[in-house]
Amino acid sequence: MGKNDKTLDRRQVLTATAGLAAAGAMIGSAQAAHHEEKQKSGRFGGKVVLITGATSGIGEATARAFAAEDAKVVFCGRREALGNEVAASIRADGGDATYVRADVREIDQVEALVNACMAQHGRIDIAHNNAGIAGPFGPYATVKLDGDEGYHDIMRTNIDGVFYAMRFELPIMIQQKSGVIINTASMLGSSAAPGSGVYAGTKHAVIGMTRSAAKAHAKDGVRVVSVSPGPVDTPLMQRATGGNLGPVAANNPSGRVAEPWEVANLVLALSTDEASFINGSDHKIDGAASA
Repeated sequence: MGKNDKTLDRRQVLTATAGLAAAGAMIGSAQAAHHEEKQKSGRFGGKVVLITGATSGIGEATARAFAAEDAKVVFCGRREALGNEVAASIRADGGDATYVRADVREIDQVEALVNACMAQHGRIDIAHNNAGIAGPFGPYATVKLDGDEGYHDIMRTNIDGVFYAMRFELPIMIQQKSGVIINTASMLGSSAAPGSGVYAGTKHAVIGMTRSAAKAHAKDGVRVVSVSPGPVDTPLMQRATGGNLGPVAANNPSGRVAEPWEVANLVLALSTDEASFINGSDHKIDGAASA
């Protein structure tokens, strides 16, 4: 091999090396850009989340948490002014949120809520069926039957509301072959307390509906789970205790009540792909109260 041949070989090697370096730099740049975009998009970038009962308390905290991680959130509640205020606040923080007034006790309003979400976003990836009320408390013989937070009201809200929501959410998720439904139950959904028979009964029903739906639709790519909070500092709990959470906190092994964002964190964790084989189960978040 002559001198000119060796020079040519060196040039070829240098050219090839430079090409590999450039290709590597391009790949590295693309990977960095992908990582940056992934970091910016959050865990739920592109996901559509439907939440019932999100004008305050756990539902509001969950709506804010999903929106903060770039989900498109559609939520309902009966208090229109408060719903619009929450949605505006989420959007002011850079989130995507739409409020739709709906009463979960009314099947046509639940259907309209789901239809509004589909009309706007074309799919539902995650549904948090959270709307619920607390009363009435007391002996069976004396609890009030009618009126706000009476027996019929809590049955319609806590049981019918969850049933109606799943009635319209499940066909969409079955068609998509994907979806997560998280129903809000309660630690009293698998235990009891004096005077809480009506409320506990509704939450037992929520857990039962959750398990049945999960078994029925696991092969459709749909997961259905429930979360069971203990005492949480929400407007609902404030009303139930007359604003005195001290005795409730003292009665908890943790010496406190939960904050709404703590329950929201659990809802988000159960909604991720990392929880893909968690199905049909109830998840307590009660500070060891039911341990």
